[in-house]
Amino acid sequence: MATVFSETLVRLRKEAGYDTAYRFYHDNGGAQFFKVSYRNYLMMEQGRNLPVLGRLQKILMGLHMVLGTPPALELTRAWLKTMAGEEDYADLLEPLLTRGAPAVAANPAEEALRRTLAGQKFHITVDQLLATVASYEAYKCFFMSETDSGIWTAESMAKAGGMKKSAAERALKDFLKAGLVKSEGRGGYRSKMAGLLVEYPDGPAIPRAVLDKIREYHSRMDKEGNLAFYSSGLFRADADALRGFYPMLKSTIEATHAFSTAEKTKKSAGFFVTARVQRLWDF
Repeated sequence: MATVFSETLVRLRKEAGYDTAYRFYHDNGGAQFFKVSYRNYLMMEQGRNLPVLGRLQKILMGLHMVLGTPPALELTRAWLKTMAGEEDYADLLEPLLTRGAPAVAANPAEEALRRTLAGQKFHITVDQLLATVASYEAYKCFFMSETDSGIWTAESMAKAGGMKKSAAERALKDFLKAGLVKSEGRGGYRSKMAGLLVEYPDGPAIPRAVLDKIREYHSRMDKEGNLAFYSSGLFRADADALRGFYPMLKSTIEATHAFSTAEKTKKSAGFFVTARVQRLWDF
């Protein structure tokens, strides 16, 4: 029997780009990440089981939701309503929760963009991610293959990425085993995600060593590239109020996908667009 929580979870899971419970569970690391079996998770979506609070946080992370933002609060409230019962929630908990500052409402344009992009995402698994960070050359090969719909050979990829043919060949073979590319014969490979927005597992699901490698590779790419545009802001804000802006910031970065091309043009190049909010000192 469906509950407020199960119905909200299923809807938000689909809006996040996961068509099935199976894909959501396994693409985020399965039992290793959620700490429950797939059968147990499926019962949550069916309304037969309510996750403990710590498990709810894992689900929010799997949905790539920033804690404290409107979508995360919606699922948390649904969890509270299901746990307490809608009547008791309305009488006892809602008055308590609404005394604080009002949550930042989701921007309609942001919501529309999120729904549009949901069907254009490729959710990369942790195992697949490991193949992409095996080396800096592998990471460059992954970037080139994920953004191009053509057929790549080790020779053409080595030439485009400025690396040895052996490094490109090793990376493409690893990608084939991981299910990131498909073989086109005669040493050719084609990406399974070209033209799609690649979404990574949430931070806690990725081993720290892998995150360190990705930061290192991004730093190297940043140094090797040429600055095309720069904008920054220095201001004072309430931390909780600013948190409501994070989903919009994330959507803005995702919106750059609208300009991506899976085919080579006269001026096509790789671009690295990033968003970062860095907390300075409290005053």
